[in-house]
Amino acid sequence: MSSRIVVLSEEVANQIAAGEVVERPASIVKELIENAIDAGALDVRVELTQGGCGSIRITDNGSGIEREDAALVFERHATSKISRLEDIYRAGSFGFRGEAMASIASVARVEMLTRRPDDLAGTKATAQAGSISEILPAGAPSGTQITVTELFANVPARRKFLKTEATEQSACLDAVTRLALAHPEVRFQVKADGREVFSAPAASGVSERIAMIMGEGFTRHCLTVGAQKENVGLTGFISTPAFTKSNSKSVFLFVNARFIRDNTLTHAVLAAYRQVIEPRRYPAAVLFLKLPGEDVDVNVHPAKLEVRFKNSREIYDLVSKTVAQSLAGARTSPDAFAYRLTPRATTSASSGFWRPKASPSALNEPRESYSRQNLQQAIHDDLLRRAGNPEDIPLHVEDDAGEEKITFANREYLGQFAGTYLVFGSSEGLMLLDQHAAHERILLERLKASSAAQTVSQPLLMPEVVSLAPAQISLFEGALSLLSGIGLDLEIFGRDAIVVKAMPASLPHIPASDIISDIADQLSDQQSVSSLTERREKILVSLACRAAIKANAVLAAEEVAALCRDLEKTPFNATCPHGRPISVQFSLYEIERMFKRK
Repeated sequence: MSSRIVVLSEEVANQIAAGEVVERPASIVKELIENAIDAGALDVRVELTQGGCGSIRITDNGSGIEREDAALVFERHATSKISRLEDIYRAGSFGFRGEAMASIASVARVEMLTRRPDDLAGTKATAQAGSISEILPAGAPSGTQITVTELFANVPARRKFLKTEATEQSACLDAVTRLALAHPEVRFQVKADGREVFSAPAASGVSERIAMIMGEGFTRHCLTVGAQKENVGLTGFISTPAFTKSNSKSVFLFVNARFIRDNTLTHAVLAAYRQVIEPRRYPAAVLFLKLPGEDVDVNVHPAKLEVRFKNSREIYDLVSKTVAQSLAGARTSPDAFAYRLTPRATTSASSGFWRPKASPSALNEPRESYSRQNLQQAIHDDLLRRAGNPEDIPLHVEDDAGEEKITFANREYLGQFAGTYLVFGSSEGLMLLDQHAAHERILLERLKASSAAQTVSQPLLMPEVVSLAPAQISLFEGALSLLSGIGLDLEIFGRDAIVVKAMPASLPHIPASDIISDIADQLSDQQSVSSLTERREKILVSLACRAAIKANAVLAAEEVAALCRDLEKTPFNATCPHGRPISVQFSLYEIERMFKRK
C-alpha cells in the first residue's frame, strides 16, 4: 500500500458513501420511503423478493420529478432541501443531503419511473454502478416508482454480510413499521414474493395507527403520555408494568417524526420502570418528541438514526419524569409493587421475618385481570402439583459428576426475605437462595431433558391465537421446525398472528401469548447467531426465565419443599442459566465475626 495521498475515484468514493447509508435491503426501503413521504405521498407500496435481497420496488403517489431533474437524482449532494449550511438545522424533511439515491445506484441497479400530476408523460431513468445508462420518456402513473435489483453485485464482499431472507425481510418490515407509526396519514402496504405481509390503511391519528401495528397485548396494557416544557413537547403511549418484553427493541423513539436510536433517551424510559417491573424485563413504548429544528442536530449519523440535542439533560428529565408520573397515576396490581408478609414454614407466629408491608391503599385496590397475575398463579399451581408428585422430574442425560451442587441436607427453612430470597439455617450457618434463579435452572434442565427424550408437547385444549407484528411473523416462518423440536406446535395465521396448538409439556401452564412474545424477541436478537444449537439454547433459556417463579412471589411451605427437592435433583444447580449464583452462604464463623464474637 502506497503512503502517498491520492484523491479517490468517484466510483470508490460513492461505494464508501454507500457503505455508510446502504447496509442492507432495509436501509434502501427506509431511504426510499422517506423520499416518498418528503414528496407528499399518501400511499406507499413496497414489494420485496427474497427478503429484499432479490429486488425492492417502492411505489408512491407523491409529487413526482421533472424530467430535467431526473439525472440529478443520482448525483451526490444534489438536493432541493438545502442550499447553505444553516438550512440543515431548519430542514423539516427526512432527506436533505442528496446521498441516498447516489449511494444506492453505486451498489445496485436502479430504475426510476416518475411523473408529475400535471405532466402528460413520465420519465424513465436507469442507473447502475454509479452511472446513468438511460433517461427516456415513458408512460407512468402520477407519482414515482423505484425498482432496485442486483444489490451489491459489484461489491460481492458486502453481500456476504447479508443474513437469511427471513431476517432481511424482517428488517425491511421493521423499517416500514417505524415509518408507519410516525405517519398515520399515509397508507402502507408490503408484499413479499407476491404475498401481502403488512398493511396499514390511512388512520385518523397516532393512537389508531398504534392499535393497527403494536398488537393486541400492547393496546390492552398501555397508558397515554403527554407533557410540554417550554418549546419541547412529548406525547405517546407506554405499557403498564403488566406488559413486558425480554429486550428493549419495543421502545420506539421519534424526534420530529424521525425514528432515532438514542441510548440516553432509552435509559430515561427504563429508569422510570426500574422499581415497577422485574429485572431483565423491558417495557414497550412509542414516544414522540417535538422541538424546534435548531435545538436538535440530525446530521450526526449517515442514516440519521442518531441525533444530538442542544439541551440533552432537560430532555432526559422530561422523558423520565413524564413516564414515571404516568405509571404512578395508573391503577396497578399490588403484586407489581409491594412486598408482603410471609410466615415461615413452622406455625410459630413469633418466628417470622420482618419485611416492609404494602400500603393499605394498595392492598384495598380491586385486583385487575393482569397476565402477570395469571402467570404467577400458573407457576404456583405447578409447584403445588409437583409437591404431590416428587418423582415427576425427568433425569438429565448429561454427566454432572464433580460439579459443586446445592444440597438441603440438615438445613431448616426459616422463611422468605424481601419476597425473593429463601432463608435456610443449619449448625454451619445461613444460606440465602434466589427463588427465581433456582426455578429458572430447574425449568431449563427439565426442558432440555424432555426435549432429548422427545416428550416435549402438550396439546392445548383450545388453540390460542397470538397477535404479533408482521416483522416478527416473518422470523417465525424460518423457525417453525426449530420451535417444533422444543415442543411448540405453531401455525402462521394471516400476516399478523400465530396459532399455538401445543406447548412444551415440562413448562407450567402459562399463557401462550407470554411465551410467543418472548420467543419473538429472541428470534429478533438472534439475527447474528448462526449455530442452530446456540439458537435453540437461547430460546430454552428464555422459556425457562419466563416460566420461573418471580421476585415478590410468596411461596407456601409445600412449594418451597418442591422447589428444594427439584433443585437437588437438577444438574448444574449452583448457577442460573445466565451464570449468576443461585445461593449465597454465610458460615457461623463469619456471622460471629460480624458480631465481634471471634
